[in-house]
Amino acid sequence: MTRAIPVGDASVGTGFLRLYRAHTAQVLLFVVLCAVAFLVLYPIGTIVHLTFFGENALGVFGTIPWQRAFEEPGMVKSILNTLKVVAATQGIALPIAICIAWLLARTNVPFARTLEFGFWMLFFLPSLGVTTGWLLFFDPDFGLVNRALISLGLADGPTFNLYSYWGIVFVHITTYGLAVKVMLLTPAFRNLDASIEEASYVCGAGRLKTLVRVVLPLMTPAILVVLLMSVIRGLEAFEVELILGMPIKFQVYSTKIWLLMANSPPEYMAAGTLACSILAFVLPLIFLQRWASTRRSTAVVTGRSSTALLELGRWRWPTFALLAAIVCCMSLLPLGLLVTGSFMKLFGFFDLEQIWTTSHWSKALADTTFLGSFRNMLALGLGTAFCAVTLYALVAYCTVRIESRLRSTLDVLTWLPLTIPGIILAFGYLNMALRVPIFAILYGTIGALILVSFLSAMTLGVQVLKVHMLQIGAEVEEAGRVVGGSWTQTYTRILMPLAAPALAVVGIMVFAATIRNVSNIIFLSTGDNRVLSVLQVEMLSSGILGPAAVIGTVIVLMSLLAAAIVRIVSVRFGVQARG
Repeated sequence: MTRAIPVGDASVGTGFLRLYRAHTAQVLLFVVLCAVAFLVLYPIGTIVHLTFFGENALGVFGTIPWQRAFEEPGMVKSILNTLKVVAATQGIALPIAICIAWLLARTNVPFARTLEFGFWMLFFLPSLGVTTGWLLFFDPDFGLVNRALISLGLADGPTFNLYSYWGIVFVHITTYGLAVKVMLLTPAFRNLDASIEEASYVCGAGRLKTLVRVVLPLMTPAILVVLLMSVIRGLEAFEVELILGMPIKFQVYSTKIWLLMANSPPEYMAAGTLACSILAFVLPLIFLQRWASTRRSTAVVTGRSSTALLELGRWRWPTFALLAAIVCCMSLLPLGLLVTGSFMKLFGFFDLEQIWTTSHWSKALADTTFLGSFRNMLALGLGTAFCAVTLYALVAYCTVRIESRLRSTLDVLTWLPLTIPGIILAFGYLNMALRVPIFAILYGTIGALILVSFLSAMTLGVQVLKVHMLQIGAEVEEAGRVVGGSWTQTYTRILMPLAAPALAVVGIMVFAATIRNVSNIIFLSTGDNRVLSVLQVEMLSSGILGPAAVIGTVIVLMSLLAAAIVRIVSVRFGVQARG
């Protein structure tokens, strides 16, 4: 029999009131569990129902919708293209990330923490803004690199083409693909007991052999978790493939779903079948990731942990220069090109008599469409952040403080949004809006976008708050109850003020992630609730690059400001993002 945490004085009031107070925590957990289960599982259930029963809710179970869907031209190829992009991105990014994380954590490279923060900042950069910047460098028609090679006589035509399969892979590596792995692997390498390496050196093994034969095998569970998480996140890719793949008719499953939904009439069953196919591929990865993350067969941190750094000698500063160059090339270079493009009269053409202009900025600031999208973006970001701070705290509290068998189920449910590609979650909510009257009211409003954005950021936000709440002793709440405080008073007046730094970090992180997101909201976006990121996609798709660069610059500046605030608060108050 499970035991709830004590809430209030159970000896006061009627029998019903005493029973209510004694089980307030259990009731709270049950309500939160039901709400999260419905919001996470029901949209996916609507997709599965659609693909097996057809568009008629009274249809007969069968596989005919699947057979018809895969007769659609390009369905299988879009799935294969998705796997090709993910495989190439992870195959290139993972070995590089392992080397960089090892150098930052296990060697005496100068300014290691600063370099680590540089990769951390890369995680916050919106992929569309980075893509727009790289277009100025590698566009086949006006890209600076191609024009320089031609002018120097080193090439007869464009050598680099961002509108290609390898162009898409390159953008993914320079945005999310490399940065997130370095972020997650560097702390894992840093926590590895150095005595293990020292024992290898004593046995006569060199540095390279120790790294390959000792360190990497010990780090295999952590590397596997990071890889699986990156693969799952890679399946969410949408906007980069849409901008760079559509001109060359290179489709992945997410852009194929978008095209199917853009048909008149929309092809719901075909889109749902494609979404279910990817979910069937993701499910084994989810279970494998959970197995790897809970595996404890090898201890890499002991009670007598030693963190001695490896001396690089004369290679110390060249290593720093290399890592600094990687960070700058992945951040400052494309962002500098993005800002440059926003001030160019004709994006990418440097041979005009009048190259520079502020007309794109002045038109954007005076355009009602831009201003409306900017207001919608702020409403979406702030609304999602407010909901996240309020509700993630309750979810984290239930999984940390309430003793019940149900809390493990709730914890698993909070991980599901991370493992469901954003485009599928958006498609599921579109189906839910069409089927559930109460959600149909939200369609076309900012509320619908807030709901989806809130769910997509749930995993990270809840995990950050869980770590922080575990650091707050339970005796703090017990002291509040001893002096007669109810559960509500203890929660709002004692626990929440102590968790304020973590709440601030989560709110700002959710805001930054929300304002740059596209895939999670694309199907629920209309002319009334369109935000800047969606407007930028529309402009880039139409070849309107100058104004798109203005929008990208605005989103990038807001994202970097949010990232800087998160870093300052997290360092100042010791808030950690570990699950």
